[in-house]
Formats: sequence, structure tokens, C-alpha cells
Amino acid sequence: MVRTIESPAVPFVSFMDTEWIQEITIKGRAPEGASRFTVYLQHGPEDEPHEVAFVFDARFHYGASHNKIVTNCKKEGTWGTEEDGDCPFPFHHGQDFKIKITVDDDSFKVKVNGEKFLEYEQKLSMKSINCIRIQNDVHLHQVKLA
Repeated sequence: MVRTIESPAVPFVSFMDTEWIQEITIKGRAPEGASRFTVYLQHGPEDEPHEVAFVFDARFHYGASHNKIVTNCKKEGTWGTEEDGDCPFPFHHGQDFKIKITVDDDSFKVKVNGEKFLEYEQKLSMKSINCIRIQNDVHLHQVKLA
């Protein structure tokens, strides 16, 4: 079953059935002056959930981070160590992007604009995850859960 949401408002929060979700596609654009946008795969719709299996945080200018992607997870209410690989920053203010997150048994594989970008080892089972949340400085064109 594929579910496509066109032009959703931000923050975007949607329940999802992780029994069948294998791929999440996000199409959008970071507006001029954006400081960051964030994708959370989490348990429950709350702004500060107890369990987050995967965070993809695109930071243009946020705190000490400039043009950096940070990934992380939150287990039993405690954030893990932020990971920020040596990947080149693929986003630009005012330009459209496409993020594809593929979920498998032990990792999240992320492509940006059709190119392999990063792989994040699952530290929390997707079985406990039932929600996607996208927030901060982003205009969403489409979110597809497949």
C-alpha cells in the first residue's frame, strides 16, 4: 500500500504502519534563509517523543553547525551521540530536493537527489516506530510512504 501526501503543511506529522513501510520519499525545498530542517522517524506524534529511531537533521546554519547533516536516535528518552559523516552538504536555499529513506532490517539508507548519501545503523527497532515528523525550515511538495 502506497500513501502519498501532496503539499503537506509543516510541521508535518503522520502515523505510519512500519509493518509495510520500506521507503519514505520526501520532496521539498529549503527556503532562503533556512537554518535547518529535520526528519524524525519516531514513536508517537509528540514534539519531544521518548523513542526516535532515526533523525536526519539538515543544518544550514544551526548553532555551531554549518552546512552539515547530523543523524541520531533517542532510546528510552536519552539522545545518542550525534553523527555527522564527511558527506558533502547536498542542499541549497531555494532549490528543490528529493530525499529517499530506505528502511531495512538493520539500517536506514538515504539517497539525496538520486545519489547514495549515507547509511545509518539502526539502534532502535522500527517495530516501535509509528510516526514520521518533518519540521523547521522546509516547504514540502510531497511525502510518499511505500
